[in-house]
Amino acid sequence: MEKWKPQNMQLRSAVISKVLRLEQTSSSALRAIFRMFKQDSKTLGNSSSALPFKSKIDLLYDLEELSKTEYAHSLKLMEIRNQFAHNPNAVSFESFKEINNDIINYLLRNCPGDLEKEDVETKLVGAFNHLFQITAGKLMIIEVEYSGGIRKQIRQHVNDIIVKNIDHIWKQAMEKKKMQPKPIYQIFQTIDDDELDSFYNSFRIAMYEFSSAELAKIDIEKGEVFKVKETIEEQIEQKKLL
Repeated sequence: MEKWKPQNMQLRSAVISKVLRLEQTSSSALRAIFRMFKQDSKTLGNSSSALPFKSKIDLLYDLEELSKTEYAHSLKLMEIRNQFAHNPNAVSFESFKEINNDIINYLLRNCPGDLEKEDVETKLVGAFNHLFQITAGKLMIIEVEYSGGIRKQIRQHVNDIIVKNIDHIWKQAMEKKKMQPKPIYQIFQTIDDDELDSFYNSFRIAMYEFSSAELAKIDIEKGEVFKVKETIEEQIEQKKLL
């Protein structure tokens, strides 16, 4: 019977925890890209049917969100995590000399220069943390940029609706000022500068209220986000207008 050895659980836990965070962030990045907000997502949730980390990274690479180098870093971090999670002989980074020396070489090639004079284990730990920071930063940037894209499209959507309903908003502003309905050109001809400033403020308030009402109609939790597609019904209606 093989004798049990100390397992260095502090190091194991640190490595596993960090790579688990990367997997979590990769899911968030893909949710933002695909605009999926279901809490019980079968592919990007936490159930047994969810995509494995490798598949998520493959997707991000195929979508050209990860470079070849960033993709390679992610795979190497997964490989290191798997060794620490499943191999009882992986008790330190130096132990990879006996397990898989390619991991040692990869880490040393990506070791920060300020660790040059440190011992080997410190260099290897530092290189792992360096790759983690690079990968985590990239995944976070992807999520933030695509989330920003959603917000941008929502603003564009609301702005388009405002333009289409500008007459309605104009009338609301006039009602707030208890003015008789008038065309825009008559407003500028019949009121002085102070009244015009006051009306302008009323118009801005009416436009803000209209925007808020339109934003409230968008239920992101139900998937009502701006996916890039046009339904068959919409295409038929569009053709009717031509």
